Formats: sequence, structure tokens, C-alpha cells
Amino acid sequence: MPTFRVHYRKDGESRQLDLEHPQASLAPHEAALAVLEQLRADAENSLALPPADAPATAILRQAEVHGLTDIQVEPLAS
Repeated sequence: MPTFRVHYRKDGESRQLDLEHPQASLAPHEAALAVLEQLRADAENSLALPPADAPATAILRQAEVHGLTDIQVEPLAS
């Protein structure tokens, strides 16, 4: 399974997260949803997540509401 490094800002602070993804590419909105899911798990709260089939713009907008910006995806060597 391909691995990707997601670079992003959370409330202005640079962060990164390595993710495995079943497809050969990972779009920024897919990465945003994965980061939101991780934040939800870490916080053990009811963070409002958009549905996985939501339009890319809706997912990225929701990510911004939760302080996630500048999302970039870097494929890592398998």
C-alpha cells in the first residue's frame, strides 16, 4: 500500500502525518479528511466530519474551520 506524507498547518503550526492509502495517489481533500479523522481520534470528541463522498471543496472548507490549512501531499518511496 502506498505511503504519503501530508504536510499541513494546524492553527498556523507546521505539522506532518504519514498515511497509507490504497490508491496510487492521494488528493489534498482526501488527505484533509484523513487528518480530520486523526484529530477526532486524538481528541476523542465529536469533531464534525464531512462525509467521505462530500465534494473536495466542502472537505477543504471543513478542514479550514478546524484550523487545517496549506495541505500538501508528498508520496514516499515504497
